[in-house]
Amino acid sequence: MKSTFPKTKVSFITLTLLFSLAHQSFSQKFILLQHGSNTKSALRYQIGEELTYKSTRFDYFVTDVIVDIKTDIIVLSENILQPKDITVVDIRNKDPRNQTIKNLSLLSMGAGVIYLLVNTVNSLYQQGDLSRLQDSWVLSAGLLAGGYGISKLRYKEFRHKGDNKIQIVILYGD
Repeated sequence: MKSTFPKTKVSFITLTLLFSLAHQSFSQKFILLQHGSNTKSALRYQIGEELTYKSTRFDYFVTDVIVDIKTDIIVLSENILQPKDITVVDIRNKDPRNQTIKNLSLLSMGAGVIYLLVNTVNSLYQQGDLSRLQDSWVLSAGLLAGGYGISKLRYKEFRHKGDNKIQIVILYGD
């Protein structure tokens, strides 16, 4: 039985797909938000990600999707910007340090709730009333308040001033 595609056409299509995938995997364009020379806390925004920012043209936050990144401009789905036009970037959902802070605050608040619950059950079981809770509510309230206080320490905004810089990084030529 004869095949419908000759081997040369199949191999040509396979090579074309392979080269196009290889080109896509090695190309990198991103926006880098960095404080001074600290590379550990640098944030990267790549094509297809949402960027929430304030511009020099308006004083409110705008959320837009990055469509393309050129050498001197950022092409968004509804706007075109230069990095110098961005004054503030909202990084609440982007910064990985916020996840650690969230986990610490939930841990502290959970410990306060569990401590209060365990002391309530112990007091009811051993004495039949809630007389033992007078000694334990202070620690529970302290743990809950501490967890709430820690949750307010999240990184919210990246301001484009001083040592903070917004750079466009393109790791291949167009």
